[in-house]
Order: sequence, then structure tokens, then C-alpha cells
Amino acid sequence: MQNLLNNAPDPDMPPVTWGWRDVIAVVVTVLAGTLVLLGAIQLLPIAQDEALGVTSPVPYISTALIYLLILLAVYLFAARRSGWAALGWRPVPIPMLLMVPALLLLIITGMVLINLLIVLATGDFENPQVDALTGGNALTSNQLLLLLVLVAGVVPAVEEVFFRGMIYGLMRRQWGTLLAIVASAALFSVVHVLPILMPALFFVGLVLGFLREWSKSIVPCILLHSLQNALVLIAINATLSGM
Repeated sequence: MQNLLNNAPDPDMPPVTWGWRDVIAVVVTVLAGTLVLLGAIQLLPIAQDEALGVTSPVPYISTALIYLLILLAVYLFAARRSGWAALGWRPVPIPMLLMVPALLLLIITGMVLINLLIVLATGDFENPQVDALTGGNALTSNQLLLLLVLVAGVVPAVEEVFFRGMIYGLMRRQWGTLLAIVASAALFSVVHVLPILMPALFFVGLVLGFLREWSKSIVPCILLHSLQNALVLIAINATLSGM
């Protein structure tokens, strides 16, 4: 890996041509679109079943639309000018992808240890994602499949395009590799707005950042993020099912 303090342009990557104004434009576009969407939902004569969590039709569709809006905004303010390759969307050798399972084991082990330390320090650990995703109830096979499409498909792909693509690329150009990895990981954890999960999410962000720098691509990051989300969702459902 290159010097972690290096902020010179990567000769193997297309140049980063977007700036912080473009990042702000993405955020404003997504917030405005989300407000419009939430307002429209309030006008719909559709009852929402909170017991279903995100598997309820309205939350599921609205979540998917918000993530697609993020992707559209990144395209408008970054990829349209610079191309997707500048955001890290580029193929990687198969041997590099074969490293993903080992990194997945590292992430899962790290998350377990971090959350265990939180339990030892506070005496409690309650994952708010359980109720948000499932309503606190075990999922049917169809519900699990639908959530996997969203949580292990759409969500990690879009988040990696934004965090390890647009944000990391800009931070690396301006601040250097090491600070970009740390800062993008911190932002990744904070944006999820789940305080009890922030330490583990920060660790996940660090691993994804190092993988992004090492591979020069967001493709293995998407794969790793997808597998991690899928395992967490399956584990949550197994716990709720009493397995």
C-alpha cells in the first residue's frame, strides 16, 4: 500500500474533480427529496404496520427510493463529470476478491469484541436495528428475502459509492490517505445515528477504507459490506426465531 500519509493523486485512478460543494449538493438533494417523500407518505391513505418494521410496504419502498435518490445525486454531482471509475467503480482481480472472506471474519470478530466491551462497560446492549428492521418479530422466508435484497444489496452498494467513493476520494485528495480513512470511517458511523453501534461501525468503516485504498476499487468494499449486512440480518432473525 502507498504511504498512508500520501495525498498525491493516485496514478492508477481517474482524477477526483468534485469538491465539498458537490458533497453538500448531494446531501441537500437527498434531504429535500426525503422531505418530499415523507410528506407524500402522510397524504397516502395507507395504514402502516409497525410490527413489520421495514418489511412493511411503505417503509420498504420509501427506504429503497431514498437510497436510489442518493445514487442519482452522486451521479449528478460527481460521476456525470468524472465517470464512475473515479469513484472507484472498477474491476479487481479475482485473487483480491478472495481476500474478502478473511476480512469478513475480521469485521465480525471486531464487532463482537467491541460490543462485548460495551456490555462490560455499561451492563447493557440493545441493538435498535432489530425493531427498526423487523418490528421485533421473526421474519417469514419472503420477508427475509426482501430485506436481504434491500439491506445486503441496495444499501451497501449505495453507501460504498457515497462513503468510499465520493467522500473518501475527496478526503484522500485533500487530506492524505490515513486521515481520509479515519475521517470517512467516523462520518460513516455518525451518519447512521445509532450511538450504541457507532464504535463497531467506526471499526467497519476503517476496514472498508483500508480495503478501498488497497484495492483501488469499491467493488470489494461493496461485497464485504453486503456479506456483513447479510450475516447480521440473518443472525438477528435467527435470534428472534429462537434458533
